[in-house]
Amino acid sequence: MNGPGDRATVLLDLHTTLGAKLTNFGGWDMPLQYEGIVSEHNAVRNAVGVFDVSHLGKLRLTGPDAAGVLDRAVTTDVGALDVGQAKYALVLTDDGGCVDDVFVYRMDREDWLVVPNAANVFAVTEAIEDAGGDPVDEWNRHSILAIQGPDSFDLFERAFPNSGATELELHHWAPMDVLGERGFVARTGYTGERGFELYAPVETSPDAFRKLLDLGAAPVGLGARDTLRLEMGYALYGHEISLDINPLEAGLGWVLAWHTPFRGREALEKVKAEGPARKLFGVVLTGRGVPRQDYPVYDAAGAEIGRVASGNYSPTLGTGIALALGPRELSPDEGAKVEIEARGRRMPGDIVKPPFRKKGPA
Repeated sequence: MNGPGDRATVLLDLHTTLGAKLTNFGGWDMPLQYEGIVSEHNAVRNAVGVFDVSHLGKLRLTGPDAAGVLDRAVTTDVGALDVGQAKYALVLTDDGGCVDDVFVYRMDREDWLVVPNAANVFAVTEAIEDAGGDPVDEWNRHSILAIQGPDSFDLFERAFPNSGATELELHHWAPMDVLGERGFVARTGYTGERGFELYAPVETSPDAFRKLLDLGAAPVGLGARDTLRLEMGYALYGHEISLDINPLEAGLGWVLAWHTPFRGREALEKVKAEGPARKLFGVVLTGRGVPRQDYPVYDAAGAEIGRVASGNYSPTLGTGIALALGPRELSPDEGAKVEIEARGRRMPGDIVKPPFRKKGPA
């Protein structure tokens, strides 16, 4: 297996030509922003944008035992998926901590694709191997182009007529021709907007990206991807989920297929019976400021009730927002007044139930 430093998106030269500011994501040089995070965020919320997310992992597992392996390695019932379906899942430690969150695609009866975060490819590979599998790392087979926004259906149909993509249900995928090479398209994404993730063969993905831009999509970097997912309350590894945060604390109990033998199940059954020690809650600032990870959160009496897991400026709401994690017994009710401290200054806010921005039509 190649090390992360050996990996690069085939679109790197195109991103540079477009004036992208690059940053390192899991060993890949990827676009953080082009014209600016706020304008790119708004393009996705109001029209359509295209992201290069080729840094995401691509692990292939095949064979008659593959479904059984994945039932041990991930938290969803993979055998319940039909060919053409995909599902969000977690990979856990024995004590219930989160190794990563992934999407699992059923490609054929005995053929599966697991898509982890770039920084956790090796850890997820090891988890699958520990469960008895032998995954193949296909990091350089496809680029992944995320086409997201209310205008994504119209754009995709104009770019790839008769692909059938716009007829797909959410979390389904289908094979398609991508400018002469065989790829596939999925109704998945990380923005809360309708859209697709196009697995374009590396041979044609630069031309596919250019075509989407020529037809009106805005190029969008991973900076806006983070503000978009935060507005939806979606978890990010290293923030809302980590080796030290279990899924029940992160509000991800719905991802756990309790009837399957996933690693960490016994530990989480005890957490479920006793109740999680911590709880994730949302904060919308009512004053100026931008909350950041690990800033303390205080209640109206001045007692610390948690720490920010993720915080940023919300372009949609026009104010700062945060997901915070704190002791369950101290968790405030929705509507409660709190303050987030930033370098000695207190920023007032209200407790809300995520998502901060209601999801658009699927």
